[in-house]
This record gives sequence, C-alpha cells and structure tokens, in this order.
Amino acid sequence: MSQFSLTLKPAQIEIILLPNSLYVQAYEITNNSSETLLLSCSVSSWIPADNLGTVTYPNTSESPLNFSLSNSDLKLSQEFLLNPGQKKQLVLKITNPTSTDTDHYSTFFITQKPLNSVLGEHQNLAKIGSHILVSTTNQSVFSSNLQVHQFTLKPIIKDIFTPIKINGEIINKGEHYSQINGQITVYKGGQLYWQQNLFPYTVTAQNSRLLQCLNSQNEASTCQLKVPLWPGTYQGVINLVGNSSKYEYSFQFFVFPYSIIISIMFLFSLLFFLLRNKQSVSSNKQ
Repeated sequence: MSQFSLTLKPAQIEIILLPNSLYVQAYEITNNSSETLLLSCSVSSWIPADNLGTVTYPNTSESPLNFSLSNSDLKLSQEFLLNPGQKKQLVLKITNPTSTDTDHYSTFFITQKPLNSVLGEHQNLAKIGSHILVSTTNQSVFSSNLQVHQFTLKPIIKDIFTPIKINGEIINKGEHYSQINGQITVYKGGQLYWQQNLFPYTVTAQNSRLLQCLNSQNEASTCQLKVPLWPGTYQGVINLVGNSSKYEYSFQFFVFPYSIIISIMFLFSLLFFLLRNKQSVSSNKQ
C-alpha cells in the first residue's frame, strides 16, 4: 500500500451564486509522501449532523449544482498519478442552473486508489476533502440571523475560586450559512472585567454550533473566566455582528466567597470543639 500524505488547499470555500452564474475555484494538491500515488477527484453532497461540525453524506443526495473540472487533461472521477513531492492544480467549475433561494453543501474529495489494480478495482485506500458552501440567491448580500441558544453558566454555585464556564450554542435561524463574528464581554461595577472573541465557525442554515472562544493560538476553546474572582454581581453581554444585522444577549451572575466562609466556619468549629474537650478534661480532673 502506498503511503497517504496529501495536502489540499483551500480547506473550505464559501460562495454566493446568482441564477445561471458560474464560479471557478483553483485547488492545489501536493503529494508529501515518498511514493507515487494513484488518485481521483469527486464531489459529494452532505448535510449537517450536529453542533460539533460533523457532516453526513446521504447515499441518495444529489446537488442541483453542476460540477466539472476545467483541466484539459482531467475529468471528475478520472484517475491520475501524482509523483513524490509533486504539486498539481485542479480547477473546479461550479454552475448554478437554478433560481432557487437556498443553500447547497458539498465536499471536493481527492481519493487514493490502489496503485496495483490487482488489489481491487473499486477499493479506495484513503481520501481528503475540501468543503464547499454555496448559497444560491437572487441577492448578492443577505442578512444573517444568528442567535444565542441554550445558554448556561456553570457551576450553578459560583465561588471566587471556581472557574466559570460559559456554555451554549449559536443557532442560525436564517436560510443561508453565516459566519460567527462576535465577542463575549463581562463587566463588574460598570468596568470592563473580561472580554473574548468568539471562534468564527460557519453555521449552516437552520443549524447550530457550540459557543466557543478564540484563544491565543487561534484555536477554539471553552469560554471560561479564570480564578480568583472578586465577590459581587457581574453583568455580561454576547454581541453578534452579521451582514447588516446586530444581536445582543445579556446575562448576569453573582459570585460569593463560599469557600472562604466555609473554611472559616470549619476552623471556628474545630477550635470550639478542641476548647470544649479541653474544658471537659479539666473538669474531670477536678
């Protein structure tokens, strides 16, 4: 079996197609392995599966869009060889023959096949893909409709030494995909206490993604206020900015020094118990 080590760029494209319009996308594929690979390319439609970004490829799903390669020496599903270290440009052409106002989600796949045909004519060894998100519409720009959904703050009892996790979903109630562009801001006493950018997931139409923050490594991470926290009331707001639309979700929580008070009460109880035992021992000796 040949070693599978490919890179495909870009990893995802998001486009708007007007009726009877055409879009051309150039992909670059690189063979990073030390062996020659037998490859083919194809396009498959998918649907969102959950709020984690998982997708499902239905066997019977067909896209109304037309896909083809503009390469003069290659067609979709046609096999080709890629030598070690070689790069190849594949130019995908997408045509919208319809006038419907909806979204279409697909993946442009590069599939490795056995270099020796004896291994099996229909056997695939591995594949790599690039997502294609297409909005077919009569408008060049459409408004986004992202909202906060199932918002929670954990833990329920908020102590000054307990990190507070901000959980929830960003739901897209619109008819087209939309990218998250927003921030979480927390204030205490009217002063800015903490602020974090949201991770810019693309949310497909009528679906949701987990609410997560963008960390210093530009990766998705849990939105969390670090300890220690000052006791008192905090106000927070989640701002979502879309195409010609804005959305705000406000929240509030209270932090109390439970751990300190419990520790003090425990020490006083222990001291009281020790002093009481000492007095009892002294009384018995008398």
